Amino acid sequence: MDAHHRAGVEAFERNRVNPITEGIGAVEAPFRMEAGRRIFELTAAPLRWEVAPGQWADALAYNGMVPGPTLRIVEGEPVRVVVRNQLDQSTSVHWHGQRVPNVMDGVTFVTQDPIPPGGSFVYEFTPGPAGTHMYHSHHNSAEQVTKGLAGPLLVEPRSIPEPAADRDYLFVLNDGLGGFTINGKGFPATPAYAARQGERVRFRFLNYGALAHPIHLHGLTFEVFARDGYLLSQPFRCDTLTIAPFERWDAIVVADNPGAWAFHCHVLSHAEGPHGMFGMFSALYVE
Repeated sequence: MDAHHRAGVEAFERNRVNPITEGIGAVEAPFRMEAGRRIFELTAAPLRWEVAPGQWADALAYNGMVPGPTLRIVEGEPVRVVVRNQLDQSTSVHWHGQRVPNVMDGVTFVTQDPIPPGGSFVYEFTPGPAGTHMYHSHHNSAEQVTKGLAGPLLVEPRSIPEPAADRDYLFVLNDGLGGFTINGKGFPATPAYAARQGERVRFRFLNYGALAHPIHLHGLTFEVFARDGYLLSQPFRCDTLTIAPFERWDAIVVADNPGAWAFHCHVLSHAEGPHGMFGMFSALYVE
């Protein structure tokens, strides 16, 4: 048992330097500007995704990654997203948390016809509210979303300033594709987070799964300031923050305590067993 635990941690340390699995999710998407409008392209297609070393899963992905690419947009600046469907089933995209025109909401047979295999659809809206949001399929979503058709949608504020941060990290949870994952990977391939002593680190927690996950950070404190993109009238502090399905929470961590701090789901069967850590386990390194 001890040898398995040690081997997992050593693999996690190697992953900090060189990825030990193929593929990185939630990479920021490129865009182009036309007449003041930010334009993105998303292609939904099947994919073999390596969740942990040697553990492959049949995914459905946007632009060849799980989670899908991060769309970083600006409050009040018009957006166009061209979605192409290369799946063997229909799909759609919902802009979770955004106050879009009804015809752009992405719910099949309610606001639009599904996008058929080989088809495309153009979504246009003006972003708002600001904050941490997401986009995801809203067609056969119990399968499509949990297999990877979801991604972060980060709306930069224009009107209300957010707390200052030296670093800005994603912590995306899923419990469908390949088990329990952070940013599309299971331990020891999960991302390791890093900060210099004294820095203010922003964590954006997003849950694409079907279960709630209480995320616990050792040795440091969350200063929670937003839920579902909305700034809290009364921020609060904690060391364990429960993220329900499709909730988003934003928190600042002041990196004032050096060391390697465990950072994991505290449903222990999601993170640690007799063979060591797995699934939703990571660490924050304060140097």
